[in-house]
Amino acid sequence: MTDFRKGLTRRELLQSSAAVGLAAAAGGMLPMGGARAQGMDFQATSGQPIFFRGWQFRTDIVQGNVDAYNSKFNGKVDYATVTGDYPSIMEKNLIANAELDVFYANPSNAVRYFEGGWVMPVDDLPNGKEVIDSLYPNIREAWTHKGKLLGFSYFVSTRGLMHVNLEKFNAAGFTDADFPKDWNAFYDTLYKLREKGEQQPYLPAWFGEWFGISWSFVFESLNRGGTLADPETHAPMMSADGPEGQTLEAWKKIWKDGFVSEEVFSYNEAAFIDAFRSGRYVFSPQQLYDLKTFNDPAQSAAVAGKVSFLPVQGQSWGLIDSAMYLMTSRERPPEVTEDVKRFASWYGYKNEEGQIAVGNRWMKENMLFSGYKQVMEGPEAAEVIRASLARPEDYEKLLELYAATPYPRGLWNVVWAEEFNAWLKEKLFAFLQQDLATADVINEANDKITQLNKKYKIG
Repeated sequence: MTDFRKGLTRRELLQSSAAVGLAAAAGGMLPMGGARAQGMDFQATSGQPIFFRGWQFRTDIVQGNVDAYNSKFNGKVDYATVTGDYPSIMEKNLIANAELDVFYANPSNAVRYFEGGWVMPVDDLPNGKEVIDSLYPNIREAWTHKGKLLGFSYFVSTRGLMHVNLEKFNAAGFTDADFPKDWNAFYDTLYKLREKGEQQPYLPAWFGEWFGISWSFVFESLNRGGTLADPETHAPMMSADGPEGQTLEAWKKIWKDGFVSEEVFSYNEAAFIDAFRSGRYVFSPQQLYDLKTFNDPAQSAAVAGKVSFLPVQGQSWGLIDSAMYLMTSRERPPEVTEDVKRFASWYGYKNEEGQIAVGNRWMKENMLFSGYKQVMEGPEAAEVIRASLARPEDYEKLLELYAATPYPRGLWNVVWAEEFNAWLKEKLFAFLQQDLATADVINEANDKITQLNKKYKIG
């Protein structure tokens, strides 16, 4: 297991306000004016469109940011949302040399795209070194492949943070002192809740998107102490009697005992979020940033002010989920490529005033954490996080959990990551629906990784 959060401690985050105050007093954080801030001239000059694509999430904010750039700098950025199997759609576009210049990608996708020769790394920009140095070291490491930084920071978060509907949990006669400390205790708690009348207290992340059931298996295995694949050689490391097999056995038990409805398999992420904010469930492993969504009366009336999370009590919960803005290396006139660099730098890093405006907006609007120190150590970050919690006093516990969240480098920072993920998704559905043997699934997963390593000449 690779500790993705190593290098950014809870204490460092808690010291952020003081650090910012000192820097400002020393003049170290004064904004730089003009369109040439941080060494970049943002004015578009080619007169040609720049094609920017992303998945479905707060498209209103994205469009607003794009409109601001186009208005200020005579840009012609064309933004659109991609629906469906995002990684495979992006790969097909890249192979076809389609009109695609800037787009979202998770690290697992980004490594594959880079290996395909389709990504222009941040190192190629005039301000590349500044961008690289602005990231927390551990995040820079996760987003770097073969010595190149693959993209700009979009967000960093914990996916699989175990959310708790405090009202339902307390109504069943439980308090914070009864919060399960690990996955084994968690499953025991589900049966205790059933005895109190909650027939289906748990909504697992077994939904049908590419980051659904397969990622759920990965984060539970990591939390239990598993590695799944070696972070350096990418050799398989799963075992039927270890964390991975324990995860599958726990799943099979609650599945057979009727804790989970089969309809969850057909959910997309939006349906998964809606199901939890309906107020039907006690527990669900959701995204850290959706604590803000769930505690907002305007978005989640049934649960607002009632949703907290299981803290670290020896075991982590979830995995580090992150995304970057990538620039493509497709064939295009040099002047268009320069406009791509200008827009990507403005959008993915600092604006004309030297501020990480887009990153700060994501923090304010949706509590999306950033890879940039300037955002996370800014004066507004702590205020936003506290305001998003059902209990503001849980702020330090949330940062502690975030700092302890693992990252599956062995599975994700490798060219075959998405191939294995697609295979794993279907195998896990079959495991539950067809009652496959745990040992067989684990052995097949190890064999699949071995085959992929051989296919790509790894190890």
